[in-house]
Amino acid sequence: MASRFLFHRMTIACVALAGLPAFAQTDIKAVVLKHLKTSRDFTLKVADQMPEADYGFKLTPPQMSFGEQMTHLAQEQAGLLAPFSNDKPNPGKPASMNKKDVLVYVRQSFDSSIDKVSKLTPAQINKTYSSGEGSMTGLELLMFLMDHTTHHRASAEMYLRAKGITPTEYQF
Repeated sequence: MASRFLFHRMTIACVALAGLPAFAQTDIKAVVLKHLKTSRDFTLKVADQMPEADYGFKLTPPQMSFGEQMTHLAQEQAGLLAPFSNDKPNPGKPASMNKKDVLVYVRQSFDSSIDKVSKLTPAQINKTYSSGEGSMTGLELLMFLMDHTTHHRASAEMYLRAKGITPTEYQF
């Protein structure tokens, strides 16, 4: 009887482990979606902190302006997600570089990215793609998306600090 119980437990453990890869992919997508939504909300808070009059502000002449930083981080999302659908990226651009239009554009870009990521399958996340940055798995593309956004949002926070504005508290 004890050996039958042990066999039963081992069978359950093996079945659970066999299903782990597909389950793990589903969890990866859920985690990315959670953090992409947090990133959207946090990025919009940072973008909203800069006064309208300073959206053209640059730390140094060769750098992007604050508005351009916000626009760039939003535009690149389309490019980083394009390999999943084999589409040519069409990120669009804000109606203008004023604060209101940039905020609308950033929100729309994030919402579009969230929608695209929500439709990814485990096979797409595991697959290897060719991108402008070389060969990457779907997971690497998603990580790149998050990292690129963080990089440019952090740059934008330096613009805020240069204007004497303390950036909103970091959110993860």
